[in-house]
Amino acid sequence: MLTVLAFIFLFLLITLSHELGHLVMAKRAGIRVYEFALGFGPKLFGITKAKTEYSLRAIPLGGFVRIAGMGVDKEDATCPAAEQYQNKSPWKKFSALVAGPIMNLILAVLIFTAVFSLHGAVTGISNEVARVLPGSEAARIGIQPGDRILAINNQKIENMEAAIELIHQSSGKPLILALERDKKSLAVTAVPRYDEKAKKGLIGFAPKALYQRLNPLRALVAAFTQTFALVALILYFLGKLLMGGLPWAEIAGPVGIAQISGQYAAQGLVTFAQFVAFFSINVAVLNLLPLPALDGGRLCFVLLEALRKKAVPIDTENRIHHVGLMLLLCLAAVITVNDLVRLFSAR
Repeated sequence: MLTVLAFIFLFLLITLSHELGHLVMAKRAGIRVYEFALGFGPKLFGITKAKTEYSLRAIPLGGFVRIAGMGVDKEDATCPAAEQYQNKSPWKKFSALVAGPIMNLILAVLIFTAVFSLHGAVTGISNEVARVLPGSEAARIGIQPGDRILAINNQKIENMEAAIELIHQSSGKPLILALERDKKSLAVTAVPRYDEKAKKGLIGFAPKALYQRLNPLRALVAAFTQTFALVALILYFLGKLLMGGLPWAEIAGPVGIAQISGQYAAQGLVTFAQFVAFFSINVAVLNLLPLPALDGGRLCFVLLEALRKKAVPIDTENRIHHVGLMLLLCLAAVITVNDLVRLFSAR
């Protein structure tokens, strides 16, 4: 139940911010918006205000805005030409399209700001064990959450980052760990296992992070830094994926995202909030990719219009977006099947 609720909340919040960006900037550009909907499928209810219907749909995943002049609505026949998307300047089209991804980035910044000011920003890691991975070497030798690692091979730990690096470099080598548990000392021998994905030795525990609360201004600066660092990281991994440096099987679809959402929600509000921010950044970056059916694909047509001083006919553009949407849906179906295979093979 927690997984389902976390998944629904994740999608509704990120959809709300994304589509709200499109709605607000489209209206500011003088473009009529027929409908702002949360969810898909049958309409549960809706209210109309300023010529826009605000509706809630039965399937609480995703959402959409119906914008006049994109060539897909019967209402276009009665909507004034001056209020239609296709008749607006490239700049007004650009602002309406890019606002969705920008709102996702703003959402991430706001979440990180709240986390850094109310809970704190990570300043390092402590020698206390936060969690132990099931089936790992740490679980096998009996390391428990709350244990403190005092020394490795009789070398007192002064810097936990250096201790973690020693573990990473000691794949297959026995390490004697001096622990403190409930004010009692004990020693265990661990042999780091080489992890093919991480390319380093791992024992299988996560150290507890150290946090420091920031004042609102510093929290905002740190939030911007974190957000754009994650944008760069996502672009880096996308590049590796396209160049064959990462297997496509590692991509998570709806089922995988639902699992991950539940896992982060189970770890507490702060952890889940940071995952929501990270996912919102992913949505922003992916939507700006120059692919048909995505905001980035439509932005390519706007750029083309600005360069050639003439818009591509909206029907032609929509046919290209339709093909792109079919391909994206096929990719989503393949990823979902992979999610299900991975889920059931893990049981």
